[in-house]
Amino acid sequence: MGRNAGRYLVTVADDFGASPSINRAVAEAFDSGLLRAASLMAGGAAFDGAIEAARKRKALSVGLHLTLCDGRAVLSHEEIPDIADTDGNFEINPARAWIKYRGARILKQVDKEIAAQFDRLERSGIRPTHVDGHHHLHMHPAIFKMVCEHAAKRGVRWIRVPNEPLSAVLRMRATSRGAMPFIEWAVFGVLGAINLRTARIYGLSVADKVFGLSRTGQVDEGYLMRVLDRAGDYVEVFAHPDTSSAAGKGELAALTSRAVKKRLAALGIVLAGYRELSRGAGTFTALERP
Repeated sequence: MGRNAGRYLVTVADDFGASPSINRAVAEAFDSGLLRAASLMAGGAAFDGAIEAARKRKALSVGLHLTLCDGRAVLSHEEIPDIADTDGNFEINPARAWIKYRGARILKQVDKEIAAQFDRLERSGIRPTHVDGHHHLHMHPAIFKMVCEHAAKRGVRWIRVPNEPLSAVLRMRATSRGAMPFIEWAVFGVLGAINLRTARIYGLSVADKVFGLSRTGQVDEGYLMRVLDRAGDYVEVFAHPDTSSAAGKGELAALTSRAVKKRLAALGIVLAGYRELSRGAGTFTALERP
């Protein structure tokens, strides 16, 4: 199947289902803003509320926000004793979790939990349109392969591979995040080259560019405007709207910006969810660009 003609922007809210305040922000950003997709935490404390919100918004593309750190498992400690504690919680620190996830015994448990998280969404009536990861832990090469296997079997078409231009990252030098945006850009650039090949093997699609990594917690109107000026055929921007924190409210304001809506229209960029793109984008990946 050929690619759609035109330029498309997919706006995604991460952490859907983590809390009632995040669910409210997702609903508002979809109802009166730019949001077209949300990534759902299967073990989130407000999972049921997220499912209810999604059912009321049939056009919202809902994917799996795979959670393997800083959150709760779907399976019990008895089923995955090496990766979840007795209360069902994962390692809270992403770096420590990344190092921990190696070896056949542990990776077998990770694989079981990935399947369980997909299963919980499907049992709740959600057919995921895409998959990504909390703290981007799905980019761990061993985990990424497992995720691709499960996604391909279940008909999921899109997977996130963070891919921001260096020029966008360098704009973050003067912010409170210090050198971290550049370090992340370099690390995920290497991982992206590896994982893009894996995505292609499993027939999964990725966006041309994926913005948001360098602006974690700081996605604002100005940033979205700059993203639009760099937009390719398929561009994703992920954000973390939340009605209970200053950072979350700021990202919600960006996702409901009238100025950004006008700029989209002026540039002829179409807002879309991954469900819409799956109907016409085929199995395009960035590696297949001319």
